[in-house]
Formats: sequence, C-alpha cells, structure tokens
Amino acid sequence: MSIAVLNQVYSETRRLSIAGSPLACGDFRLKKLIEPLRTAGKKAAVFGKVADAVEKLVEGPEKDSAQAMLELSTLVTAILYTQGKTGTDGKLKPIDTTDMGIHSTQAAARVLKPLLEALTTTGSGRQEIIEDAHRRGAFNDLRLVKPAVGAIDDVYGEIADFVTDKVLPLYGKAILPEIKATFDPKGKGGHVRRLRLMYQLDPEGTLPVAREVLDSGSKELKVAALECLSGSKDDVSYLLEQATARAKDVRRAALRALSGFKEDTVVDTLMKAVSGADIEIAAEPVSRNRSPKLLKFLFAEADTQLGGLFTTKDKAKLKKQLACFHQLLSCFATRTDKKTEEFLLGCFEQRDKLAKLKGDISGEDVSLKAAQLLVAMDSKKVQKILIDSHSTLAPDVLQLAFVAAARTKKPKEVYRYFSPYLSARASGKKSRDPAKQKYEAIREVLLIRPEEYASYYEYYHEGHAALLKGAEWAPEWLDAAVKADDLPLVLTLARPKHKAAEKYLQRTVEKKLKKSGSNDYEIDNILETMIRIGHPKSADILVEALRKLSKSRSYGYYYGYWLGRLIPELPKKDAPKIEALLASLPDKAVDNLVPYLTELKNKS
Repeated sequence: MSIAVLNQVYSETRRLSIAGSPLACGDFRLKKLIEPLRTAGKKAAVFGKVADAVEKLVEGPEKDSAQAMLELSTLVTAILYTQGKTGTDGKLKPIDTTDMGIHSTQAAARVLKPLLEALTTTGSGRQEIIEDAHRRGAFNDLRLVKPAVGAIDDVYGEIADFVTDKVLPLYGKAILPEIKATFDPKGKGGHVRRLRLMYQLDPEGTLPVAREVLDSGSKELKVAALECLSGSKDDVSYLLEQATARAKDVRRAALRALSGFKEDTVVDTLMKAVSGADIEIAAEPVSRNRSPKLLKFLFAEADTQLGGLFTTKDKAKLKKQLACFHQLLSCFATRTDKKTEEFLLGCFEQRDKLAKLKGDISGEDVSLKAAQLLVAMDSKKVQKILIDSHSTLAPDVLQLAFVAAARTKKPKEVYRYFSPYLSARASGKKSRDPAKQKYEAIREVLLIRPEEYASYYEYYHEGHAALLKGAEWAPEWLDAAVKADDLPLVLTLARPKHKAAEKYLQRTVEKKLKKSGSNDYEIDNILETMIRIGHPKSADILVEALRKLSKSRSYGYYYGYWLGRLIPELPKKDAPKIEALLASLPDKAVDNLVPYLTELKNKS
C-alpha cells in the first residue's frame, strides 16, 4: 500500500513538472496524499520525509516551488528505485528466436543514412547505392531489415526486383511473418514478389497459399502461384490443364512447373509444346527435363529441322524455320551428354553453310547459339575446336572462343592468340566494321570483373554462370588498353606501379575536372582505381575533385557518398590534406565528409 502511494506521488509530481511547478501550490491531488504518507511514516520514517516534502511544495510560496518540486521528485525517484524488482517468479524458458541466416554487422552511419534514403525515398541514383551496399555486405545489419522489406513495393520495379531477389533472401525465414502479414491474394506488383519470395524461403509452407491464390487471386498472382506448384505431384493434373490455357503467361508458368516430372503425360505435353507454336515458352522447361523419351524426340525433331533449313527454297518459309530451329536449340541447354555435344558440334561445324541463310533470325545466329551451348558444356574437345578456329569466327562466336581460351590456357598464351584483335582496332566509327566488332567482342570479356562473372554470363549466355571464374589476364593486356585509349578497360585492368597506366589515369581525370561544371560520374571510378593501385597523386586529385564537385548542384547529395567513401581508402598520412580542405567546403559537404575523415585518422 505504501509503495502504491509513492507511485501516486511520482505520477502527480511528473504531471506538475510538465505543467509548471507554480501550479503545485495548493494542488488538491497532492494534498490528499499527505495523510496516507504520515500514516506510513509511523512504520518507516522515510515516508514521513516524503510527506514533509509534499507539504513544503503544496503549502509553500510560489517563488520556491521549483526548488521544492526538484527535492520531492528526487526523493521519490530514489526511494522507488531502491524498491524496484529485477526478476519475476516462475520457471525460466528459452525465448523463441529465428535464425536470420546472416552474421550481423553494424553499418556505419555514413553508409546507413544514404542507404536508408535509397530504400525509402524516390529519385535517381538509388539503385547504384543499393547494389553497392549489397556487394559490400552492408545489409547484414538488423536496422536495415524492415526498410529492405518495405522496398519490395518500390515504385521503381528494378529496385524492387533486386531487393526481392538478392537482399531479402539473406534474412531467411525470419522475415516470413512480415511478408505474409502484408500479402494481398488479390494484389499485383509487390504481392507477386511476396509470393515468389515466400515460396523461395518456405516451399512447403507456401503451397496452401499458392492454391488459395489459384482459386481467387489476381491474374498476375495466379501465374506466380502456378510456378509454386513445381515438384508437387498432387497438382500435376491441374498443371496439365493449365498448360493448354488461353493465356500465354499461364501456359508458360504451367510448363515451367511441369519441367521436373518424367511421367508420360507430362512428356507428351512438353513434346506437343515443342513441336507447336509454344516452342518459345517450352524451350526452357524442356531443357531442364531429363526424360530419355523427351531427349530422343528432341534429336529426331532437330535432325529433321536442320535438314529442312538447307532444302527449303521459299524465303518466307525459311525465315520461320530458322526462328523455330533457333528456339529448338535452347532445348539442349544444361545438357552435357555426348550425343548432345556431337549434335551441337555438327551445327557449329556447318557455320559457313548456315551463314548463307538469311532471316530475322539468321543462320549466323544459329551458329552462335550452338557455340554458346558448347562452351557451357565445359568439354575440352569443344574448347580446343573453338580456340583453334578463332581466326575464322564471326565476332560473337570469337568472344566465346576467347572465353574458352581464358578457361583452359595460360594467360600468356591467351594474350598471344587474341591480343591482335585489340591492337587492330578500327580507326573509323562504323559499327559494322569487322575489326571494330572483333575489338568490342574481346573488350567485352576483358571488362568483366571477377565478382560480376556470374551475373554477366547468366544474362548473356543461356544462364550458365561463372564460366570465367578464376580466369587470369596477362599483364600485357593493360599496355594494350592504354595504347587503345580505352578508359573503362584501363580502370578494370589497372595494377600498382604501372607507369603508363598511372600517367594515363592522372591525365584523364585532370582533363575531366577542368571542364566547367563537370560532374562526370567517371571521376569517382578513376579516383577509386587510382587509390586502389596506390597512385602517388590520388589524394591531391581527390581533394581537388571534392572541392569542385561539392559546389555542383546537379551532383546532388550522393556526391558525398561516392567520393567520400574513398577517403578511408587513402593512406593515413593523407589525412591532413582532407582536413585542410574542409574549411573551404559548404557546411552540408563538411557534414558528409567528417565521418570519413575520422575513419581515415583512426586507421591503424
């Protein structure tokens, strides 16, 4: 009972502290607590002291109320603090937790602030920040889980897709309750992404949701739900029905979901789709199906169609046949058996004959497709055939031969074989110039950074990722890049203590900074490379860039993120140069850069 009275005194004191201490004089609520406190004081003297403090406040003059209020609140707070409990009765039980699937880290405020803005606002430049943060592991911070989940509805579809596909799976099943709570079975856009993510994180648990969506969901969600039925034998008959639906998207989703089954009814459906108008949407699911019956059918169909290409005289009919055969070749993707290798090699070896066939999809496109599939098979025999024939190949196929060489030969040999294509760059600007096309084919592969191999090859070459993983380039490629005045290539291949590259980078960045109002985004890429290779002038040029670009309105807030993040990468001895710069910058720029400077100064 005594503690309850003290709690009442505490509440009233807090109320009057907010309202103003002069209002405490004569307050009837405090007055009525004096008697109970006097009674409690007979057993514990401290309550009597509280009663005296209350009386002093209530009955005292207004000019002394602030001091009296402070004394009363301090006394009551101190008593209640000593009477508080730090435990509870009952058995201890473990708290239910969910594994986030990540090793939690703490992102620095300078990383967190622009990343939070990129996830929760609109405008340009956000995707680059999100992708950069993902590469550096910044999303392993628990403070970013909720904003990342919210980005599934981002107005810019590419950001929403990236976050859904690359970021949110990092958190595992821990985010499922949040995803399910905001899922609308009749929604579109973000709700389609939610369903796919739910299926990725918990396939079995999402099946009932997918079946519910099929009954009453939106059209977009129904298509996504069909793909969630992959591997569910109970739903095969339903999927077979949907494989003949009127809507193309529905048929595509149903065929994808059926790709893992070898039952005759499924194989017959896939064969019918391949031999009919649905070959475009059936090729990918057929390539993943491992039914011997289906493979036998594919060889028979491919032999017939290939022979027809060389006998058809009707140009209109030939155009259709070329397009159909090109699609049919996709059915052999991901297959590594010897018979498939022999068939694709036969197509490739007829490239000169195929090159004479013209259409929207040409015979050259057919040869390229066969070569792409052969490279992905990782056959030494095939790689050697491609490399040995490099001088006779069209630019797109030459690129594949270059990839094959990078995977199987020593760096010096690769350079000896393929460097002439880089040094023989066409002097003209015509895109159809063969020398220019071959230059671009070789250059495109050299531009791929190791961490980008998988995504590049997955996008351009039939989904076979990481074919260039572990490849090394001879040092001479950098000399050739400088000679060709190819800035992106120099940035990719640059290495420490290469004098020609150092001079080239310094000359290029100084030229860009001299341009009035320049806010060229290549400036940060050049500076990043200069710091990476230990260029002796990197700190001086970074200072100049910060001074100039901080005053540019069009460069915006993010300049502090892109250029500022380079400061901690500098040698610690360069900290005074950055510190001296801050005095001449606008306040907003200083606020952005001080944390980066602090990190540099604290560098070990």
